[in-house]
Amino acid sequence: MKIAITGHTKGIGKACFDLFNTNNNCIGFSRSNGFDISVNGVVEKIVQDSLDADVFINNAYFEFKQTEIFKHLFEQWQSLEDKTIININSRSKYGVGKNQFYASTKKDLANTSYQAMFNKKNCRVININPGYVETDMVKEHIGKFNMLTPSKVADTIKWCLDQPQDIEIGELSIWKTTLR
Repeated sequence: MKIAITGHTKGIGKACFDLFNTNNNCIGFSRSNGFDISVNGVVEKIVQDSLDADVFINNAYFEFKQTEIFKHLFEQWQSLEDKTIININSRSKYGVGKNQFYASTKKDLANTSYQAMFNKKNCRVININPGYVETDMVKEHIGKFNMLTPSKVADTIKWCLDQPQDIEIGELSIWKTTLR
């Protein structure tokens, strides 16, 4: 299986790349290898370079670029069978947390992907909504909250992919409980 991952050098993206690259053909897109999604034209290049993949993990965050990536790839994949787009979203879209701009971008991604899911299509779309994850994005909060590790999120993504292709997990929210 060929898996494309945005933001594959840190956090959740790196954990996914490390997990899946052992038994699959993974390609990664990140700033470190010339795929900075904040730069004009890069979104289109990522989509073009991912068309032959089986799975696309839409992980890298920059403003509304995740939604843009989703829209462009879904347009290409919606009629194809055995394709899966996994959006790494966030529980913050529900108003959890203080960064309202971040929450609005994640809510936009969720709304856009839900609209796509309910249209006739063949491509499977999965939205993963982690709570706090031990990454550079929340480093000032590490130790203050119960946090998932990036590898736990990657394991959850693997579980989703292991489900039959005709099972669509529209939304899966995960977080670390206070129980130990």
